[in-house]
Amino acid sequence: MIKILVPVDFSATSSNALRYALHLFDTISLEITLLHVFSSNPTSMTMKNIGGVIYKDSMQTMERLLESIQKEFPNVTFKIKIINNHAISSITSLGNSGEYNFIVMGTKGASGLKEVFLGSVAGGVISKTTAPVLVVPDAHLFHHLDEVILALGDSPLSDPKVVDPLRHIAKLQKSKIKVLHISEKKTDTIEKTLADIKDLNPSVEYAFGTGNTNQDLHDYITMNDSRLICLVRGHKGFFNRLFKESVTLKQTFESPVPLLILHDMI
Repeated sequence: MIKILVPVDFSATSSNALRYALHLFDTISLEITLLHVFSSNPTSMTMKNIGGVIYKDSMQTMERLLESIQKEFPNVTFKIKIINNHAISSITSLGNSGEYNFIVMGTKGASGLKEVFLGSVAGGVISKTTAPVLVVPDAHLFHHLDEVILALGDSPLSDPKVVDPLRHIAKLQKSKIKVLHISEKKTDTIEKTLADIKDLNPSVEYAFGTGNTNQDLHDYITMNDSRLICLVRGHKGFFNRLFKESVTLKQTFESPVPLLILHDMI
């Protein structure tokens, strides 16, 4: 059974991410935990913790969401968690528990100051969790994944198992894997990584860009009709270069297609 954590704030964006996850993993035994996180403090005027009121209202809204989605996906097991705490710490704590195979989150594209506020939760979770995170852009509908792009830089993987979540999705969707090697010039270090993932039988494409890794990747995505991009986050190298322009992980909010973020922090 695949277990997925889906944070929801009852917006269209999070509902869309939930539906994407349901369609992506539709052919296997699936358990989805719907997580809603809110934050409240006692009020001095009423001496009453408003958290109880918010919790009750959230539970009613969650039950309505669950009722509508369960009718469409009757074979999926759903669980509910409603937590009075901070969103990022709550999501990452559950993600790091090892209980879930994936975290699936929705995000809205934005720029400037809006990017910081709208993307702070998704960006914070990605930077703090060790669980695979699938980020689904607002209003992006699921399509069969004929091909998945694994974008890599020059740093080799510490362990071939890092890409096991990608292996699972590729097998489930019967997807072809294309390694996109983005670099300023061709290097030999990519060969070790290709040897580690030879079981995926990937094709390889080299993109020698401008040095602006974010822009190079974005240009490739828009020009090649990609449907899922996989990135590997590590202590150094490609991922850090990709996101150095923004503390909220810039590509998360600019990508027109879903991103699968894997973690190689050894």
